[in-house]
Amino acid sequence: MNIKTLSLHPYEISLTNGQIRTGTLVNIIDQRGNSGWGEVAPLPKWSSETLDESLLQLNQKLQEIMKVNWTARNCLLELGKLKLLSSLSFGLESALLSILSPISEHTVPTSALLMGSSEEIMKQAEIRHKEGYTSAKLKVSNLNFEEASKIIHQLKDKFRLRIDVNRAWKTFESLLFFEQFPFDTFDYVEEPFQDPNDLAFFLHPLAVDESFPQDLSLEQLATLPTLKALIYKPTIQGGLLNCLPLNEWAKKRGIDLVLSSSFESDIGLAYVASISYRLSLLSPVGIGTYHYLDRHICNPGLQFSHSFMHIPAKISPKMKK
Repeated sequence: MNIKTLSLHPYEISLTNGQIRTGTLVNIIDQRGNSGWGEVAPLPKWSSETLDESLLQLNQKLQEIMKVNWTARNCLLELGKLKLLSSLSFGLESALLSILSPISEHTVPTSALLMGSSEEIMKQAEIRHKEGYTSAKLKVSNLNFEEASKIIHQLKDKFRLRIDVNRAWKTFESLLFFEQFPFDTFDYVEEPFQDPNDLAFFLHPLAVDESFPQDLSLEQLATLPTLKALIYKPTIQGGLLNCLPLNEWAKKRGIDLVLSSSFESDIGLAYVASISYRLSLLSPVGIGTYHYLDRHICNPGLQFSHSFMHIPAKISPKMKK
């Protein structure tokens, strides 16, 4: 496949907390008129690159990208040769694979996202529970210990909980907090300590997110006795391209690879879910950020039924008239 045109479509979406999320949609059209969409949207304070840096690199690499004869077989190999920034690699990969290796309409299990104040969390939990969600990530970093304990006790029988501490707590206080819960209370606890070098002391099922690869290597992760899950964010870490070796590593060790969103638009969320589908991952995908977007741009829209997201075979943004 030869790329006939590659066009960019910037967007802004407000989150329900008032923050503005910006990104750029990438549209690729091949010589036969087939169209594919992707999203470049580095997450501020988390991605190692900015949106401007990603778009600058795209401009610098554009001639190389246009010269490649893209195929389903060589797509990831050629993307790897380009040495692209993670968010740009994810966006181009998404657009290319939707043409080269399209997926029919599919369904993936998803996890709800509960965050904010105690009141906001309980309100969201009630909505998601009524919708049929069985898995939920609960962010506790903004709560004090009493609030966190109360909410967990209220929700642990309604959802299979994933607790995300986001490195907010010191090692001793986190160990003391989780002592009150039996080992099997949670699906896992994500980043429970400020210091990732202490993770070997954590006794509950553990998930690692931001500690890899900045602080801990795969060799170090392999020594963690209660490691249950490795969180992978395609926008931040580089799409399916960089996910494949981590998936192989995790499978060999019986560790769940859990894909998670970075507050992308629903276009990006659909492709995060599609990576999970391509890899036949069983763990619910963390795309609960969908419910914190104040508008959705995907056409046709993504549909949720109980704890599953239904993704149409072909998606594109709603274009302004």
